Amino acid sequence: MSWAEDNGIRALCFDIDGTLYPKWQTNLYLLKSALPHPVFSLKYNSMRQKMRTMDGLDSGGSMDVDDFRRKEKRLLGFKGTDEEYIEKYRRLLAEPWKRNMGFLKPFDGVRKSLEKARRMGYILAALSDFPIADKLKVLGLDGLFDYVASTEDYGYLKPNEEPFLQMLSSIDVRCEEALYAGDSYTKDVCGAKRLGMRTMLIGKKQDKARYPEADLVLTSWQSFDTIVLE
Repeated sequence: MSWAEDNGIRALCFDIDGTLYPKWQTNLYLLKSALPHPVFSLKYNSMRQKMRTMDGLDSGGSMDVDDFRRKEKRLLGFKGTDEEYIEKYRRLLAEPWKRNMGFLKPFDGVRKSLEKARRMGYILAALSDFPIADKLKVLGLDGLFDYVASTEDYGYLKPNEEPFLQMLSSIDVRCEEALYAGDSYTKDVCGAKRLGMRTMLIGKKQDKARYPEADLVLTSWQSFDTIVLE
């Protein structure tokens, strides 16, 4: 039996950026999008870090994406109206992100592994901190997932528990029946593990002692099939 079968896994859940495609592409993608408006982009990134720290401690209920934008506006100290902030966000961040994602390529073997997992009957989910837009289509992975969402849709960033809970509710899977895989130990692994999900860290040296909350630590996608599925 495979690791997934041995552990009663029904759903394989994934982060996207840095997990389904390389981290260097993530960084270049964000840099290219930020170059036309570097000051606002730097302030926005700093605000997101502050928000992530706050969200990690917040156990409030789910919000929606409009609430999330208002929270961004407040933390940035933006003086205009909600509508003015949303327009600025769209023009300076959302649209550049869409324009600059065309070069993104998945890790070798990702689509093959996901197709295999679907054939084996696993539920596939993707939960990212960033807006999804056409990213999965650009990566050639659209149509493979039963559930796709951004944590922003629920008003929080990882490692907050609310997006994970919403994902599990949507796919009707108990915490212990889901494996969440990501490239960030603090955001992906610790966030999911806090709810009792199984966890997998991708792209790190196989030194599990450094990542005690990770059930699996894989150096690459090439080992996903042989360890998790076979």
